[in-house]
Amino acid sequence: MKEIKLPINQTYSMRLKFDPAKAVDLGNGVVRHTLGTFSTEDAAPSLEMARKNGGNILYATTSVEQQLENILMLYFMGPFIKHEERRILFEREILQSSALSYNAKKELVSKILAHNEVVDNKVLNKLQQKLKRIMEWRNAFAHGKLIYDADAGCSLQYYSGSAKTLSLTDDLWSEVEECFLECTELLKAVQLSVEKHVSESRGLPGFD
Repeated sequence: MKEIKLPINQTYSMRLKFDPAKAVDLGNGVVRHTLGTFSTEDAAPSLEMARKNGGNILYATTSVEQQLENILMLYFMGPFIKHEERRILFEREILQSSALSYNAKKELVSKILAHNEVVDNKVLNKLQQKLKRIMEWRNAFAHGKLIYDADAGCSLQYYSGSAKTLSLTDDLWSEVEECFLECTELLKAVQLSVEKHVSESRGLPGFD
């Protein structure tokens, strides 16, 4: 498969540092200061990794969203038994519609769990926190701007209620990994609980 290369705008920044000890007197009251040097080649590997990680966040969020869709499908349409046109229509025209955003699916799943008391409040609150954090990261990388600072390294500037900056450190990447893994496992457990609830409420076999 061919790797594509697309034009990307990139922002670099460097703080100006004046060191009087390194000033050169050129005479006639003129003093020359060295402001330091900046190499974009040094920044390239970090920026490339930041873009790659950001892309992974976007793809992984799509997987989380599909898990939410599976839970909604299970709750409203029941477990899959045989091919049904209305099931396909519900999936295509509602669950996968642009009108039903990630946030809407997140809130709908939370209301279903709370209303039916499928999971306890501790699990529900933890799931809501994970889903919200993932949504914030997804939106930040989808709409934000990568910055490379000579001193601070990579960061992501984005707007969410106000202008914000996210430092792209190894600690952050570890937090992202942990959050996605925990969220995925929580959603798997929730889906099993919803399946049991639906089967019991409809009198389906397998959950006596």
